[in-house]
Amino acid sequence: MASLKNEEAVETSNHMEKCSLNGEVTNNVTHNGPASERNKLEAVPEFGNEIRKEFMLRPNSVFLNHGSYGSMPRCVHERQVRYLVEMESHPDTWFRYNMYGYMKATIGRVAEFMGIRMEDTFMLQNVTKAANTVLKTFPFHSGDAVLVNSLTYGAVNVAARATTAASLNGAQTLSLDINFPINSEDEVVQKYEDFLKQHPEVKLVIVDHITSPTAVVMPVKRIVHVCHAHGAVVFVDAAHVPGQLRPNIQDIDADFYAGNLHKWVFCPRSAAIIWRNPSRQHAWFRPLVTSAFEHRGLHEAFGYEGTKDDIPYICAANGIEYINRVGGLEKINEYNSTLLYKGVTYLEEKWGTKRLQVPDSMHSLYQCIVALPFIPGFSDFKETPAVTQVFMGKNLELQKLLLDKFDVQVAVVYVGQELMVRVSVSIYNTMDDIIRLADAVLALTKTEALFISDAGFIRVF
Repeated sequence: MASLKNEEAVETSNHMEKCSLNGEVTNNVTHNGPASERNKLEAVPEFGNEIRKEFMLRPNSVFLNHGSYGSMPRCVHERQVRYLVEMESHPDTWFRYNMYGYMKATIGRVAEFMGIRMEDTFMLQNVTKAANTVLKTFPFHSGDAVLVNSLTYGAVNVAARATTAASLNGAQTLSLDINFPINSEDEVVQKYEDFLKQHPEVKLVIVDHITSPTAVVMPVKRIVHVCHAHGAVVFVDAAHVPGQLRPNIQDIDADFYAGNLHKWVFCPRSAAIIWRNPSRQHAWFRPLVTSAFEHRGLHEAFGYEGTKDDIPYICAANGIEYINRVGGLEKINEYNSTLLYKGVTYLEEKWGTKRLQVPDSMHSLYQCIVALPFIPGFSDFKETPAVTQVFMGKNLELQKLLLDKFDVQVAVVYVGQELMVRVSVSIYNTMDDIIRLADAVLALTKTEALFISDAGFIRVF
């Protein structure tokens, strides 16, 4: 596998194809060049019901949970299938030659989209794996600690605790409490300053850029500065950032910054990046899987971890192209943020509840947490959420009930002991989706009889 260079990526990108909005695939279009005249003239469907026809979502269903797994347009899926056909037509040609050229082109395109250098960008399946990569290669010494917080994504929280528990050097995981309401960014930054002063043993800090599932935009640049001042390495979990925000990643200056592409960049699952700060390189940073290219360079080591399907990575370039073809990130930001604000305001009025109380600067553009009204059989059941938060308890039962009875998909989560919903909107959503969610929940507030079926799922009669 050759070294990754920008000029090679541009050359290789000429062999890639990009998708048309109507599902056709056009050939011989370079990712870095201008769109063809045909593509310039192609009408872009209006966001909402019209653009939803470009996706493969179940007809008439309400899908307000793009933030969990994303959804890709049909044209990107068709591009994925064409790569699969190419791979199966001659597996040796794919795995020994073609795949690497496609990967180089894609890493170059993704790095450009994120505003970072290709040389510092590595692809892997998801941010959970990125966090595990840092956690399990970090050189812990006796008494060292990892710092997470009470809003850290559950799987990453568990990974940190499992890693330190297995450490032979007595490492530990500490957690910083961040409670609601949050009154200011200063309040959060000061919490880190105070905690790190009291705990000099913290050598690695994990902080979300946009928290999950609570959808709070953290002041990561300021937090990173505080952590570095106390001698800690910082990993930023930016799972929800690519395709939603355009941060200056180098300016944030974390040691590592990782984001998912299969959420808001409209590409297949699973695809993500981890960025290594060129100004803060750590020799211990290696991929989780050691394979044949371990000694041929870091990109080569990440690029080949044994035989696996890298087509979702490759299709990230097609997801980026789709964003550009429908009008770019600014247009998507405007539609999603406007719909979210209007929709959440509507839910607050209909339910008589409030969204999570944080400063305006800490609100996510595409996601928001709103408290549920009292629902018999759910709101009156108090439990302490597990460390994974979203994956256990009455919240998942209610989430399944909304899907089974009303065909409404939304994330139901605990914030403390309060049941809330996380509304995640994308370009295919409309106010009608919000209204159906509101009505479904209100119907459940009037339910008098709740029964558990033999299968273990709640049914309403």
